[in-house]
Amino acid sequence: MRSIIFVLLLGILVSSASGHSLYVEFPRDLSTNSKADFWIAYGHGGSADQEIASLPLARLIWPDGQEEELNLEPFQGGLMGAVSLPEPGCYIMDLQMKTTLFNPEWFGAAGSSSLVEKYGRALLTVDSGQGFGWSSGRGLEIVPETDPYGLQSGEEFKAQVLWNGREVSGDYSATVVRLPEDVLVIQHAQETEIEGSSEDGNISFTTTKPGLWVLSFEATIDESGSWTAEEDDSQGYFRKGEELEYDQIAPTAYLTFWVDK
Repeated sequence: MRSIIFVLLLGILVSSASGHSLYVEFPRDLSTNSKADFWIAYGHGGSADQEIASLPLARLIWPDGQEEELNLEPFQGGLMGAVSLPEPGCYIMDLQMKTTLFNPEWFGAAGSSSLVEKYGRALLTVDSGQGFGWSSGRGLEIVPETDPYGLQSGEEFKAQVLWNGREVSGDYSATVVRLPEDVLVIQHAQETEIEGSSEDGNISFTTTKPGLWVLSFEATIDESGSWTAEEDDSQGYFRKGEELEYDQIAPTAYLTFWVDK
């Protein structure tokens, strides 16, 4: 019962209703020496259900591993920008939302206080998938084991989920937020296509349809500590600079990639 209460209250705190993801919308077909517009949002396909004013981490990892900070501007509740793609390979957008803290005692319930972290990545393949397996070794990350370039509906997709470079258990789901013909057209969120659990972070599933996929993975890390709030809580549960104790870490990672017909 405690776990059920925790999940329900956590959903209230971070607006993580079914289908909400930290994802990136970008063109399906990208070519060398081109420029790609993109939109980052936390919500359903085509809508931002929780406004993102800024991100503490927003960078582009080139196929050769070099890093480039993303220039972002607010747009329709999310953040938009453009990136140049001068060479072939897989460019990886590496993102993280602001960390926050959830304590069930705020709602009169028993349970563990959790540090809530959300990570996001998007795979932009340009005439090649070279570099798709890049890993930072930090935080919760979904590292593809399948080359995403030219990935087609009906083919298998594999990934390894790591927490600070180590295998981690958790639950995963995959949703198609855009169909190929509906890019940047507002639509209702698609139904979840795949869901399951993994004891060692290994994920494998068959892509069921073409479109813009978002794979998510939720973990619980039994690690306690203290956290200093970087800003006031919108509901008044803590203030900027306040140091709060937590019993565990509750990270979620999201991976956005295109699947062809």
